[in-house]
Amino acid sequence: MNPLRHSGVLLCVTTILLVACDGGATGSEEAPETGMVDISIAGQTVTKVRAVGKEVALLEEQLTSIFEDAPRRSLALVKGNGESLQPYTTPAGWSLVDFAVHPSGDLSVVLTTSREVRLVRLDHNGAVRSDQSFVDPATATDPFFNYAGGLKDDESLQPALMHDAARLAPLGESLLLVLRTGRNAIVAYRLDLDVGGSYRRAWRTLVEPGASILGEGITTGTFDVFGQLQNHLRVFIDVDTAGVLAIGVVEAPMSNFTFRAHVDYFNEPIAASTGILLTRVGTQDGRRLGSTVIDTRQRAELHGLRASSRGFALVGRVLSEVRSDGTGWDAFMASVGQDGSLGPYNTIDVDRGDVLFDIAQLPSGRYLALGTTGYVQNPEGESISESAQPLLVLLGPDGSLAQSLSFPAGPRHNQLTTVVRIDGGWLLGGMINGPGTHSGDTDRALLVADGFLRERTDLPD
Repeated sequence: MNPLRHSGVLLCVTTILLVACDGGATGSEEAPETGMVDISIAGQTVTKVRAVGKEVALLEEQLTSIFEDAPRRSLALVKGNGESLQPYTTPAGWSLVDFAVHPSGDLSVVLTTSREVRLVRLDHNGAVRSDQSFVDPATATDPFFNYAGGLKDDESLQPALMHDAARLAPLGESLLLVLRTGRNAIVAYRLDLDVGGSYRRAWRTLVEPGASILGEGITTGTFDVFGQLQNHLRVFIDVDTAGVLAIGVVEAPMSNFTFRAHVDYFNEPIAASTGILLTRVGTQDGRRLGSTVIDTRQRAELHGLRASSRGFALVGRVLSEVRSDGTGWDAFMASVGQDGSLGPYNTIDVDRGDVLFDIAQLPSGRYLALGTTGYVQNPEGESISESAQPLLVLLGPDGSLAQSLSFPAGPRHNQLTTVVRIDGGWLLGGMINGPGTHSGDTDRALLVADGFLRERTDLPD
């Protein structure tokens, strides 16, 4: 066993021992469910992991209160030989919001401020290859529908209410970038590498026009457990093997006007009053291929979008019923075909409150999905309990619940947030011992969690 420490990251390589965060074995108990990777990150959570071969990149995040500037993330790299490299951290005044891993092992990183966007290209060792500001003067004149006022900033590349609305997806060695801008419009770009290793724009596509977006808040509490106060601003993207880019956004009645603006600009009727809008864009020329509406019927949040062999899978949570005990939230899985056809939509009710953050298709055509279960939420507000368990489920090809799978938990809030395939196994990331909405109200030090990345080799296919 050879544990490696670097910048708070502990990588332990073992096949038969469970390894504690201090590098010591907890005993000789055989643990066939755990593979070669077991990474513990004290004081931060893991929000995204991607891999090329045996090399892994993971996004780590320090939890912050709703009164602090966020996000606070860094990018860690783990080599195939078990070496943990110095994490990439942002220049002063910038936030790292997303990354993409290219087939060569290079990585692209998008940084933001409250108004600006910047792109960085890293080699497979984390060294900077290029670092450039991203500009687009056309965002100042994109269409905008003023339905209910709200904040906007015509000169900004990020919405006025947050600066975590930039997402990346790799397209070979090229890059797909999607922004929600200061006019609240959603814009997609394809960026190709030039001979100097910098990015040049191949096309620009207006995915959705701008419209009024209102802020959401809580009357008490200091931590936004599921990012629910900003979910109506977020964009979710992925690209499939056929080169189709999918962009998913949620319709949040009285908070944003996604459906209404789409109807008014594209003249495409939408009968639903709440749900999700998924738009497909061809990556060769940036042509919009069409939009699909997923009618969730009740208030919903979108938390994950991943490509599959059938098209695209989307996960999140939906308020199925307002119950006095705070248990009315269910997870959901929806699918959209490669041609934009609407597939099955299923809710998943495992234990009290449920939410899914990520999903991956298995070789059999079924799905592995993960998130959080067993929490409760104020039926008249947004407060989420400190107690919650990890949720790991096997879903059928139609997204229906087939089996609940076990995963070890810590004493406080637990989340499984990200999954990726590696060497015939699966890497699962998330956090244990996290806070609830009110955990840090009197003691800021309680807004902390311990992240992990763990390989599982026993999951069904």
